[in-house]
Amino acid sequence: MTTQTVTQTVTQTVTEPTAEQIDQTPGADISRPSSYYKPGEHHAPENEIHRLRQQVAASWAKEARILREFGLTEDADVLEIGSGPGYISERLLEEIPAGTLTCLELNEDLIEHARGHLTPAREDQLNIVQGSVLEPVLPADSFDLAHARLVLQHVPGTVEALTEIHRTLRPGGKVVVTDVDDALWGLLHPQPDLPEWDEVVNLRIQLQKSRGGNRLLGRELGQFMKAAGFTDIKVEAVAISSEEVGMDVLAPQLNIRSRTAAMVAVNPAAERPCAVVADAMDAFVARPDASMMLVFFMFSGTKPQADAR
Repeated sequence: MTTQTVTQTVTQTVTEPTAEQIDQTPGADISRPSSYYKPGEHHAPENEIHRLRQQVAASWAKEARILREFGLTEDADVLEIGSGPGYISERLLEEIPAGTLTCLELNEDLIEHARGHLTPAREDQLNIVQGSVLEPVLPADSFDLAHARLVLQHVPGTVEALTEIHRTLRPGGKVVVTDVDDALWGLLHPQPDLPEWDEVVNLRIQLQKSRGGNRLLGRELGQFMKAAGFTDIKVEAVAISSEEVGMDVLAPQLNIRSRTAAMVAVNPAAERPCAVVADAMDAFVARPDASMMLVFFMFSGTKPQADAR
């Protein structure tokens, strides 16, 4: 009985959108440089900043341990792809006291936030660059490790992005990609009886795909890394539970009203299922017996020694 419940909870009924569905998706824009919010697109950016901060607080201890196992050293020259508001950047700087961190970020609002937030130990330890991972804005063969956390799901052209990352790494350098697959996002207990959940999940998958992203990236990431020239592919799962970190830390991930507002704004048909799920999640979080788990996947790959460019 326990095994059956967990399987039903963790494995969502998700489907890959068809080309026709993508073309007909309200808000579709395949020309976007990223499926993530553009400046001014989120109705309450302070909610999103809080969500990102809590997400890092929840999982960083485990992520840092795996990063070290994958090859992060104290003197590494690190490239952070999609550094956002700087909450991961802050932790990376602590991990590399004798190294350097180059942050590549597309969103100018998030860059401004990061500049005000980050305090590197040395003047030459941090460099923030505005640009896309799809463009050759950084020098070749320059970094020991590249880190992309919950970023490539938003990038149109995952193999192209990984190929560009490959170019920037020194021979023998590592890439570490942390990302999701919405079919294995985590679990809630007690599981709400909520048919609208899958509808909302699939609407999000469809909208993100119509903007060049991929919320089902986890199942394909290893093959994409191989296609970009990486070898020695490894993967670890990171699970974070409310019993470990507290429901208050994980609850922002269930702020459905905030997380779906931009989707509802372009697709009024999504309003009803999103409202139903939002009400259910508010009630769930308020339960004294509520338990929640989130799951990420961390992949690593190596640029072969002979691949200097």
